[in-house]
Amino acid sequence: MLIVDDDASARRLLTAVLRKEGLRVAEAEAGETAITLARRIRPDLITLDIMMPKMDGWSVLTALKSEPELAAIPVIVVTVTTDRGVALSLGAADFMTKPVERGRLVSLVHTLLRDRGTVLLVEDDATSRELTQRQLERLDVKVVEAKNGREAFEWLSENPAPGMILLDLLMPEMDGFSLLDAIKKHPEWQSIPVVILTGKELTAIERELLAGRVRSVIAKGSVSADDLALLVRRILREHAHGADTELVGQAARVNDGQAPPG
Repeated sequence: MLIVDDDASARRLLTAVLRKEGLRVAEAEAGETAITLARRIRPDLITLDIMMPKMDGWSVLTALKSEPELAAIPVIVVTVTTDRGVALSLGAADFMTKPVERGRLVSLVHTLLRDRGTVLLVEDDATSRELTQRQLERLDVKVVEAKNGREAFEWLSENPAPGMILLDLLMPEMDGFSLLDAIKKHPEWQSIPVVILTGKELTAIERELLAGRVRSVIAKGSVSADDLALLVRRILREHAHGADTELVGQAARVNDGQAPPG
């Protein structure tokens, strides 16, 4: 998370509240710094003060929403002003007035971080599955488990598409490669981001098979649990923003008298 406020005491208060919830927090005391930091760390959520010197919060919010790589980041405006309507019209996810009610802030943050879609975790090893699930759920990511590709395929067939799939390759009954082949045959699943998490040493041919079909290939044990969770949340955020953009485009075509695809 990124806290943007020129008041050091306000930043310290928000940082203490959010770190107590197990969240990693970065701070920016000026608008220009906030935009630079957002580009570098891609936070999952931003709290933004409005009354700041040089570049105020309205300018920061406008700049964030104008950059495609930052536009999907939820922004909570936290300020002494009462311009809720302006904040929401510029793309803020919500609005809070100072002094901040801690309980409401925590509830809002968890709601925004959780509301990104489900992760379908496909892994036959029970220990790895449990550890990954625990880490993701601690950061408000909803996880559905499948022990192999067959279970994953059945779940996909019976439920709305998840926000992403975290997929092992070596599994009994139906392995990860076979599940990817099945996903390719279903147009409604082809936009689901897939991240491979495997202990297998991939051959050049296998890497070629995965190219263009998955977002990332991660060797088990090569990244920390926190880094994996942050990657998952970023992909969920980007996927959710892409779905929102597609719906907006379809609505615009309907308003113009054109039927949406499908």
